[in-house]
Amino acid sequence: MNKIGKEILRMEHIYKSFGGTPVLEDVEFDLKAGEVHALMGANGAGKSTLMKVLAGVYLPDKGDIYHNDRHIPLKGTVEDAQKDGIAMVFQELNILPHLSVLENIFIANEIVHNGVYDWKKMRVRAKEVMEEVGIDLDLDTRAGDLPVATQQMIEITRALNLNSNVLILDEPTSSLTLQETDHLFDLMNRLKKKGVGMIYITHRMSEVYQMCDRITLLRDGKNVFTDEIANVDNQRLLAGIVGSEDTNQFPEKYRHEGKVIFEAKNVTCKGKYENVSFELKEGEILGFAGLAGAGRTEIAKTIFGCYQLDEGEFLYKGQKLKIKSPVDAVKQGIGYVSEDRKVEGILAVRSIKENMSVANMNRLGKGFRIRKKTEQQEVKDQIAGLKIKTTGMEQRIENLSGGNQQKVCLGKWLMSEPKLLLLDEPTRGVDVGARADFYNIIQNLVKQNIGVIVISSEEDELIGLCNRIIVMREGKKVGEFADSEENLKEKMLKLMLDI
Repeated sequence: MNKIGKEILRMEHIYKSFGGTPVLEDVEFDLKAGEVHALMGANGAGKSTLMKVLAGVYLPDKGDIYHNDRHIPLKGTVEDAQKDGIAMVFQELNILPHLSVLENIFIANEIVHNGVYDWKKMRVRAKEVMEEVGIDLDLDTRAGDLPVATQQMIEITRALNLNSNVLILDEPTSSLTLQETDHLFDLMNRLKKKGVGMIYITHRMSEVYQMCDRITLLRDGKNVFTDEIANVDNQRLLAGIVGSEDTNQFPEKYRHEGKVIFEAKNVTCKGKYENVSFELKEGEILGFAGLAGAGRTEIAKTIFGCYQLDEGEFLYKGQKLKIKSPVDAVKQGIGYVSEDRKVEGILAVRSIKENMSVANMNRLGKGFRIRKKTEQQEVKDQIAGLKIKTTGMEQRIENLSGGNQQKVCLGKWLMSEPKLLLLDEPTRGVDVGARADFYNIIQNLVKQNIGVIVISSEEDELIGLCNRIIVMREGKKVGEFADSEENLKEKMLKLMLDI
């Protein structure tokens, strides 16, 4: 194991409020050279706010920060934090897609000679840092044309180019495949050996036990505990997150199998999946397992009208569905919660109300006008029912935590009174406490005879939530299991990985 060095960062008595509402209260945090320190807690616990204070995004109301034995003046600017060697890779990546890889690496840190950018020196430096990160990219490629995992590596390259010895990683694996995650972990291990201290925010406890040296847990903007990883087990961690010893996330499954309500018959979308058949019955939740690119999301997007079938057909209660676009899907009572809420799920600069209403304009409208009282009441009902933490329905959705943004995405479709709901990674970036809320909501949907299909990269989630699970690999259906199957997780993984 890598030897942990001396303390390089300390945050003391940090307070932060928004609109008079306390978000951080007397929070303490420290980091040592060469360690990975997990920062955990429920959505709204203050994790991201604390790190944004450290990264210069927010100015705290009170508190002190010490870095490399020096007291940092709190000015609340990202530039100052970066100059001091503190960099953050946000969950929602800050790549400028229209700029090149080279330009993204040197944003706000360009090498200038006699008032002119020295592109030659920047290219040499970029190659040096990319070699350290373990990537080899064409520096002239548009960053937006690259996969999400590569964009993330560009952000880490940018951070290391600033000679940062404190690196904050916010949900870094949420959009990565298993192979990409392994590559990230290899990089983190190399950075540890170089003495870089990393703060790791995640809801995936398996990653915490695999990669982290210590854990700090927050709840409701306050410290719960900081301890060595060896001293923390699942029960203690979950109890600390939810504030209770009752840590069972999954509600009792609804078991009332009825008639078939949705069918896919030998469906093929060339280049994405081929000859897949399945059915969904009343009173059950159907799960889809598989690695990224296995065809799960592509099937859901075809049902929702984003892709078109080359062969086969979809049926609802025996009637063939004719869906050429998402507009057609919405009109026929189909909702889709995307796995990528930033790009496909939310209107970031719009309010909660607008985000929930956008898929319901036909139903809420009267002529060319929206029935505002009806709209407001329905949005209020969703905010209350989904326990969305917000200052009100007019709050911009970009100012909510990731989990609360996901709740708004779900609320949008619940308002539409769907007959079929497609949930693609519904709890990605959602904390343990909020997950229990999601699972209860989903179980209640099937009691209303709403068809529910769940796609998830977490096998335990599928097993705990679904009545049946279909396994996909390389665009083909390779297995189907009832939740009562013995050694189900092992069997699913073997099929997914083809071992």
